[in-house]
Amino acid sequence: MPMTAAAPARAREVREGNRLIKTITLIVQQMTPEAFAPYGELIGERGDVLLDLGGGNASLVSQTVEARPLTFDFLGRHERTDQVFVPLGGTRSIIAVGLPNSENTALPDAMKMAAFLVDGSSAFKLHRGTWHTSAFPIGESATFLVVDREGTLESDYDLRDLKTSLGVVVEILNS
Repeated sequence: MPMTAAAPARAREVREGNRLIKTITLIVQQMTPEAFAPYGELIGERGDVLLDLGGGNASLVSQTVEARPLTFDFLGRHERTDQVFVPLGGTRSIIAVGLPNSENTALPDAMKMAAFLVDGSSAFKLHRGTWHTSAFPIGESATFLVVDREGTLESDYDLRDLKTSLGVVVEILNS
């Protein structure tokens, strides 16, 4: 898999009580196959993609996310499965992702995260272990069909509090 560079994250530090919190700013970029390659794959018209479910059964669910501020301090990953997201109704949203890492590495590399515009015209797959947020809808809400491993939320979801573990909060700039 080619490892092209995403738009660089910018950081600034702010004192919060006795703690120094780093605010990382991600600039939203177009989700091109090259830019998104370190995190996953775009699935175009009649596209073919291999899906690694780690030996489990496939699950297809609908996920609707409501509009919220473009900030976060939690990231999750699935260590044993790829995931496919299919935007419904052409809705646009933003997804923030971090590079996949080994099961022995329990935290994402906050300075190598990226934010991508999901333009609603194609599905995308996240590689196994890719850190990610739920989508941030550009409108009131966005709905996706999600294909992943059956029971992945109960048995294969690693959620990390970036503020507590890394002293990091992330904001997304959609210019």
